[in-house]
Amino acid sequence: MSDRETELMLRVKGGDARAFEELYGLYKRPLANFLYRLCWNRPLVDDLMQEVFLRLWRAAPNYEPTARVSTYVFRIAHNLWINEGTKRRAQALGDVDRPGRDDPSKDLERGEVQAAVRKAIDELPDGERECLVLSEYNGLKYAEISEILGIPLGTVKSRIFGAVQRLREKLKGMRG
Repeated sequence: MSDRETELMLRVKGGDARAFEELYGLYKRPLANFLYRLCWNRPLVDDLMQEVFLRLWRAAPNYEPTARVSTYVFRIAHNLWINEGTKRRAQALGDVDRPGRDDPSKDLERGEVQAAVRKAIDELPDGERECLVLSEYNGLKYAEISEILGIPLGTVKSRIFGAVQRLREKLKGMRG
């Protein structure tokens, strides 16, 4: 898939709007999942997604296929989160969108576990949370995370290890 994505990105670099739409289709869901797990706020995710893809379009003329397209896209999202995230997160704290279960009578315990996990992830330090989300929810390899975040591979490993340890400690005693 990487060759196809590179081909699409090179076409986007040349101004091909259809190729851009195809890239959007490929990355909309994984990028939304990544951003949602950083802020848990759907309206904010929508705003951030729009900005990421706008930045991708604007940056396309400078694209060089030296890394995977996924690295390029997630790097843009990471930079946006760092540059604008602080002010937006402050706004989001008062307006957090945390949807409940579709049917409260179904699997109450599972819903409680999910809420506890979400809360525990929220409480992780930003660097640990980003690494964990990219790895566990987006399925990226540690080397890709290193490139996206611009940090050494060892730092990625230690942040994920730290995140897992913190989550284990916070969720100790929970079943499921």
